[in-house]
Amino acid sequence: MSNTNNDEKKEEQHRPLGAVLGWLNLSPTLPNTQDNMAGATAASPPRFIDYNQLMEANRNAQNLQLAHEIVFNKDFQLQLPEYEKGSIAEKVHDTMHTVFWDVLREDLAADPPRYEHIIKLIGEAKEDLKTLVLPHQTTLKAQIDDAIDLDTIKRRFEAKAADPHEYTKYFIDMMASLCAECRDENIAKLRTTDDPSECFRGIMEVLSLMKLDMANFNIRQYRPLLQQQAVAYEKSTFDKFMENQRAMGIDPLLSTYKWLERAFNRLNTKDTVGWYQAPVDTTTKTTTSPQESPSTILNEAYCELLLWNTKFTFPETLELDEIRYNQVHIATMRLLLISTIMTVLSHLTGSVLRDYESIKTMLKSEMIILLDDFPQKKKLKEILISLSEQVVKTTRDELAKYDKSKIITDNEQNIKDAIKAIGEHHVIEHAVFKLLFQRYVSFVHHLLDHPTSGSSLSNVAIPNGLNIVMNEVITTVSFFLRLITYNKMVFNEHYDRIISQLQSLSTQNK
Repeated sequence: MSNTNNDEKKEEQHRPLGAVLGWLNLSPTLPNTQDNMAGATAASPPRFIDYNQLMEANRNAQNLQLAHEIVFNKDFQLQLPEYEKGSIAEKVHDTMHTVFWDVLREDLAADPPRYEHIIKLIGEAKEDLKTLVLPHQTTLKAQIDDAIDLDTIKRRFEAKAADPHEYTKYFIDMMASLCAECRDENIAKLRTTDDPSECFRGIMEVLSLMKLDMANFNIRQYRPLLQQQAVAYEKSTFDKFMENQRAMGIDPLLSTYKWLERAFNRLNTKDTVGWYQAPVDTTTKTTTSPQESPSTILNEAYCELLLWNTKFTFPETLELDEIRYNQVHIATMRLLLISTIMTVLSHLTGSVLRDYESIKTMLKSEMIILLDDFPQKKKLKEILISLSEQVVKTTRDELAKYDKSKIITDNEQNIKDAIKAIGEHHVIEHAVFKLLFQRYVSFVHHLLDHPTSGSSLSNVAIPNGLNIVMNEVITTVSFFLRLITYNKMVFNEHYDRIISQLQSLSTQNK
């Protein structure tokens, strides 16, 4: 990959984000959302969906997803699709590829040979090779066009004046000059492949890898530029996406409106997530309840994500990070479960564990491992049975080293029953879990209300009862705050408008 000159570097550094994404041309590698959009037409009135509008909406959604992922995930890189071993998709993929290359081999072995197939393949390899050339390398592109002129190649094959090996050699030599060092081994292997059909198969596979290398190189190179323009780009791209949705008769913010409306209603009925109550400012003279301030409503909405109910559709403005918000939800549940179990254990064993931090740390580590399958693979009741057995065993065995295991032996069944009782009903109904969740939500609200203190959580007091998982709480909440901060930067205008509508409707109905 050759370096650009200074003028070209300056020009590329000032390219708008959309131009960068257009050059990368990576949207085909993203999940296809066309089916989801096609099924989202409005029930009434019926209307025809323009195909171009649908494709434009799809492109905007994919570009938005790509830009967001590049900026938000410093380790993001594109990868070739992988098929589950033994799956139908893998079998279909392998079968089609095998048939394709078998046909090429038969064409070349025929008497007389049939060259239509290989000529098309050479054309495809040429286009793939040109995608590896940087935009300013016009001379190199022209050289490739001259060397691989399909009309000339066709005439040469028809005149039996061409040999497939000369083209495999050309491609291999060009690829060797353009590839990253990590592909040298692949190139060396191609040079030892004599069968032209196998060699072309290898060439196409390595070209795919090189295109991926180039794309990931561009992502790394342009990440600082993307980060500078990301918020503005996501705003403008989402606006275009909304226009396309509205043109198809779809409300682009329906789920977002309902999400904020639920938060607004919870605050009015004082049935907030974690039973949080916003502190009342006694100095204000406004007649508007502090619970109805836009920031409080929005923060209450974000806290719903900590205990998300899957019966609701995820808000459109949060969809790009749905997996990440779900990770926060799962991590929160696991940390609260660990803290609940440790609180229950301490209650039943008195102060015996107070002086043995190593035992508590060991218990935490074991519970983290056992909770790894929750909630994806195992239900809470199943997990708690295993946890109760492990907690009793570890605590008894470790305290036995200090001749203090009797309290565990005497209370073994009580401890097991108390741990299993956490999952008897909905976990939020368990008294200890409920109390810890309430403290956790208040902690998050405090950090949302005081963002400066949230910039460094190392100096923030962790709520009582959560000290055993202090580091994990700091990591989880910091990540949650980062998601929220970025989300507000992109979508706050939409949130303000919706909240204003909710407040106006509420005032009219009073």
